Amino acid sequence: MLTAANASKPLVIDDPVYVAFARQIQAQPGDPYGFELYWYDAPEPAMRFGTVPAVLPYWLAGAMTLLGDSPLAWKLSLLPFALALTGSLGFLLQRFAQPFATPVLWAVALGPSLLPGFNLMLDVPAVALGLLGFALCVRACERKRASRALGAGLVLGLAMQTKYSAVVYLVLAVVYAALHRRPREGAIAVLVAAGLFVGWETLLVARYEQSHFLAGIERLRAVDYLAEVSRANEEMPGSAALYWTLSLLSLLGGIALYPALLALVGLGVRCLVVSGAALVAALAFVSVAAFPWSPAFDASSFFTRLATDNPEILQFAPLGLWVAGCILFAAARLLRMPDVTDPRADRVLAAWLSLEIVSFFVISPYPAVRRMIGLAIAATLLAARAASRRQNERDARAGVWVATVFGLALGALYFTSNLADARARRALVDRVAQRLSQLGAPSERASIWYTGHWEMQFYGERAGWRAVIPGESHLRAGDWLVLTSGVDQPRISYPPVFRLVDALVAASPAPWSTIPYYYSGPVPLRRRQVAPVIARLYRTMADVDPQPGGPAAASAAR
Repeated sequence: MLTAANASKPLVIDDPVYVAFARQIQAQPGDPYGFELYWYDAPEPAMRFGTVPAVLPYWLAGAMTLLGDSPLAWKLSLLPFALALTGSLGFLLQRFAQPFATPVLWAVALGPSLLPGFNLMLDVPAVALGLLGFALCVRACERKRASRALGAGLVLGLAMQTKYSAVVYLVLAVVYAALHRRPREGAIAVLVAAGLFVGWETLLVARYEQSHFLAGIERLRAVDYLAEVSRANEEMPGSAALYWTLSLLSLLGGIALYPALLALVGLGVRCLVVSGAALVAALAFVSVAAFPWSPAFDASSFFTRLATDNPEILQFAPLGLWVAGCILFAAARLLRMPDVTDPRADRVLAAWLSLEIVSFFVISPYPAVRRMIGLAIAATLLAARAASRRQNERDARAGVWVATVFGLALGALYFTSNLADARARRALVDRVAQRLSQLGAPSERASIWYTGHWEMQFYGERAGWRAVIPGESHLRAGDWLVLTSGVDQPRISYPPVFRLVDALVAASPAPWSTIPYYYSGPVPLRRRQVAPVIARLYRTMADVDPQPGGPAAASAAR
């Protein structure tokens, strides 16, 4: 179900980046970073994109070779990652929260942090491999098998070469081995994972004279993804910490209500109260569709602007504070009154939750739901373990099912909104192509140019459009230019030699919207804009060579 749902959705946000890397690998398997990628203001060497390790691009390249040029087939090829994810989750739930393993597995796999976030991006495959490696380490320690530890190390190494933040699962495996006094299995897993990781980076150094991992760190230092936060922190020390804390709380309030409801069950709350909390949370999400878009007051400071640009944060952050309180109280109860049969399991889950929180603050370059997947899973397992202490109580079992129904419903809300956004954006390209054809383009003498990244870059190029590259592209009189607002834009300076011919709008039928907020920012769900994406069609009146700089392309031509 997870794979099929993902396959039903067009490409979104960063998917085209991984498609570009996969196509390079398909063409030259031994040269994965030997090309330039146009994803910011100008084409850059692929090695500078230090957040694209090799495992997923090689997998997608194999899918392209075997299954052809079909995004649907590429997404279906990710089935083994979905199996690794759900199989590992099932195994871990049997170990840590056995009585409620089945409903919790469904709620996590089809919940708001995983179901909309699968795509062709690194996050879910990295979590899947990380969980599989950790599960293999658990099995190795239980069976005292060095071969299982070897397998765990190999999978954990692949997880880190899928996304570097998967190092959390290697540390977690070490914690588990230490608490269970299995140093041999832990050491084998660490050495094998580190050997695989360092070995691949060494091969890249031999091929490109630099490590992709170190190139990524260098880029993160050079590119400040949250420049406004940095400026605010200079004016008022502590602003950055406050922003990240608010972002964490807001994201928790948006996607982690399910583990909070489970934690209430574990804390001994009656099913009726759990149902009431679920109802209040449901009403909160329904009300998001009524939030205003225009600023309600003067945005005189960074945090005022944050609230006016993201009014939902005023609702999600308090929800997140409640979520954090429920989970932390449940964790404290587990540690204070550990399971007499296996007290180490409680400490493992508490350590996992702590590692994920630290990872969010230390590793994440910007807040987003995809940075929260591991944290949501760890919180859910911990809350489910707390709830399992009351497995013999009928009221507790009813509370778990109430929470599960809510979690599945919230996952469906996020996914349907995400799907509606993605299809509307995909359909916009088809409508623009049809309109251009009605207007007589393309002709033998006219080219169709476009600006914009994300899904516009992928589907626009499939339609035969050419990307405007500042300083390189030459637009002739009579050419067409498609400028889009609502997608990531390069900064290009245009002279006033364009005539607006038409404008088309992509609008989702859903009252809520997740693109792009779910993938970048502190608020994962917002009210749908009237016109989230606008494609303006211009005719070039004279020859022009667009130059770098200036405002975003969508507002530069008039």
